Amino acid sequence: MNPHIRNPMEAMYPGTFYFHFKNLWEADNRNESWLCFAVEVIKHHSTVSWKRGVFRNQVDPETHCHAEKCFLSWFCDNTLSPKKNYQVTWYTSWSPCPECAREVAKFLARHSNVMLTIYTARLYYSQYPNYQEGLRRLNEEGVPVEIMDYEDFKYCWENFVYNGDEPFKPWKGLKYNFLFLDSKLQEILE
Repeated sequence: MNPHIRNPMEAMYPGTFYFHFKNLWEADNRNESWLCFAVEVIKHHSTVSWKRGVFRNQVDPETHCHAEKCFLSWFCDNTLSPKKNYQVTWYTSWSPCPECAREVAKFLARHSNVMLTIYTARLYYSQYPNYQEGLRRLNEEGVPVEIMDYEDFKYCWENFVYNGDEPFKPWKGLKYNFLFLDSKLQEILE
């Protein structure tokens, strides 16, 4: 039985975005995972934007649920139809943990009408073999997993943040951190 999953939020506040999505190599005190999603329906070889929103992991004891599982539960209960083909894009503050990676891979194996792409700000415990294996499993299941770059952060800012029409302000080290994290991810996926 699935725990009660809250519906997705429309967006997050700027401070939340800058704190949780900053692409640090080591990100202490960032104990929440955030997932911004865009669901598109594929029609006649093109995509039509359909639903978008934001999930945060649920940490209370009764509904403990990582953001990835929150999305899957909501998607299955409210959206998924076997008669439609979907392109789903995630922008996550952390890469999936091994358990979430396994659940996502199993979900995609059961639903060939769903294609997923994951862009992540940071790698979660990437030094541990089981976390690396989770990322490889997603990759083997046909899920592109990529590190977020400037354009991805800007897209999130413009589409998932209550930004008050303020432009995205990149932080110092964004490009350097991207290059480091991207090279680390490529090592893992080889």
